[in-house]
Amino acid sequence: MFNFKNKGKAVLKNRNDDEEEQKRLTEASDHEANDEIHETTQEYLFRRSLERKIRNLKIAVGLLSVCIFGLLLLQGPYAYQKSRSRLIPSPVPPLTTTRVVFEKDELYARRPDPESDAAWDALLPPGRGFVFIPNPHEYGLPPGEATPYGDIYSIAVFHQLHCLGQLRRFTWLFLDSIAENGTHGELTRQAIMQMFNEGDHAEHLHHCFDYLRQTIMCGGDMSVEWPRDEPDGRRFAVDGWGIPHECKNWDTIMEYMDQNHFNMSTNTEIAPLGGNVG
Repeated sequence: MFNFKNKGKAVLKNRNDDEEEQKRLTEASDHEANDEIHETTQEYLFRRSLERKIRNLKIAVGLLSVCIFGLLLLQGPYAYQKSRSRLIPSPVPPLTTTRVVFEKDELYARRPDPESDAAWDALLPPGRGFVFIPNPHEYGLPPGEATPYGDIYSIAVFHQLHCLGQLRRFTWLFLDSIAENGTHGELTRQAIMQMFNEGDHAEHLHHCFDYLRQTIMCGGDMSVEWPRDEPDGRRFAVDGWGIPHECKNWDTIMEYMDQNHFNMSTNTEIAPLGGNVG
């Protein structure tokens, strides 16, 4: 006999088992989904954190690069000049350079007269090129010329200009003597030759020739010069005009001299004859 009661119980039991299995599967699926969501969230947060760190690192590196670049811009020329000028210790600060095109200037080229003499004299700063150096031993310098105000020293470029001024003076003195048939004022040709060959004048003149020779060789200006255009179109003579040179900034030089010059000097002229070459 078929037992409907037992059969119903079996069906009910199977249904319950199916529901439990379905519930278990659903819970497992939800758990896996939660795990995936959790894992995805962790990966997202990690990635965002890494991106943020990389972005901050880039910003830091960028700022550091800008700072370094700015420092190099500010310090580069100074460091370069300092490295060039510190072969010999010196109280003179590093000097800037500038582009200068050499051009003929008749004021300095012509024979002596009050105007040209004044132009030559103006090349010397107050103190005739001498400066105070408070602590010469710090630069390995021997004692300078003692004054009640401290030791003074000559700056070479003004010594060089002084020498060139002396050569200018004696050149025109000699030429005028020849032009006037052996006399120039009260000076005879013999007296002029004695000035060239004897005593302090001669020694000074001979010194200036050799001193300027060494000065030119020391400066070693390697600017490239090209020939000028002749009226007939040829190019063979080099006069040096129109040629650019890299020069120390003269304004910077005079600024240093103005701040450090010895102001008790009495001989302030390159052209001491005041326009009268006799």
